[in-house]
Amino acid sequence: MGALALTFAGALLGAGVVAWQTHTLAFADSPCWDSVTEQDLDELLGSWDTEAAEIRPAWSRRAAVPLYGSCRITSHNGHTPGRQIDIRVQKLDGLEKGNIPWAEEFLSSRLTPLGDGLLGMASDTRAWVALPDSCSRSGMFSGPAVVDITMGDDEIQNTEDAHRNATFHKALARTAVHVANATMAELGCSGSLPEPGTLTAVPDFQAMRADGELCGVKGLRLPKPYAESDIRIRTSAGENSPVRTCDIVVGHTIRPQLRLQTIQEQDLTGAVGRAAIHNGPSMKDSASKPTGSHSPTIAALRAECPKGDVVFIAQERQASRNYTFVREVFPTYVATEAQRLGCGPLEIQIPD
Repeated sequence: MGALALTFAGALLGAGVVAWQTHTLAFADSPCWDSVTEQDLDELLGSWDTEAAEIRPAWSRRAAVPLYGSCRITSHNGHTPGRQIDIRVQKLDGLEKGNIPWAEEFLSSRLTPLGDGLLGMASDTRAWVALPDSCSRSGMFSGPAVVDITMGDDEIQNTEDAHRNATFHKALARTAVHVANATMAELGCSGSLPEPGTLTAVPDFQAMRADGELCGVKGLRLPKPYAESDIRIRTSAGENSPVRTCDIVVGHTIRPQLRLQTIQEQDLTGAVGRAAIHNGPSMKDSASKPTGSHSPTIAALRAECPKGDVVFIAQERQASRNYTFVREVFPTYVATEAQRLGCGPLEIQIPD
């Protein structure tokens, strides 16, 4: 899926450059259409020299890329390159399969909610925030317009200094909001977003017995092929999170191979709507109603719940255990989560 994410991002960037290359320019005063402040730059990049190139956000009539903008800020100290910040503006169109890689990256269990009524999340290497409905209304098969920011690998902390990483966390969240407000002005949208609230600390992986309950879900167990493995899990932290994600590491690696995810924010469920329907053969619940789709590596299901639609996702990124995870774990996960959210009973089966 990492390769898919890179492919999608590259294709989208290429389309943006072709469509708006005449708007590409280096910043004179403040980078990213005069949005990123000196404090943002100082806390993220230190006192190093910076340069930036930007594509101002704009709507397009091209259905494939309805909204796009980008800004890249690089830092250097003479001939020594430093950190780099990449910022994008885009609309999460649920008819594009590419939004599963976006969800994989920006709905990771490392990211915590921005708080204060903002729809967005941040870690010490990532941040995103949704523009309000006055700019781009989401729907059944479309998500919001978002500003997202990346600064390095999300599974590798920037430093070993916990205080410094907490500073990155806050600065990325704040910068996302600053860019979003400038983007709204560029697009002619009304209103503005408030500064982020108090952020919950980025969670770490915790060791788990292979025969223990998985991801805090009652009765959920890993398939037998994992029984002899070292298991570590990391679950979403923070109140009122738009998504509940559990990332699972098997063996000696830093990258999660397995994921269980409940997307319960209405403005986000539409962004992954196509994946829940057209990812592979359809899944049906006990009433024989088509509710989702599955493949050996991913299953997604959309359910109607009292507070609105919810999307459940399971992923297995490698075949070291013969792709047993999705088939054996997802039905129980869906049934238990559906009961928790009041949209059960919901029973599904994935054929062998």
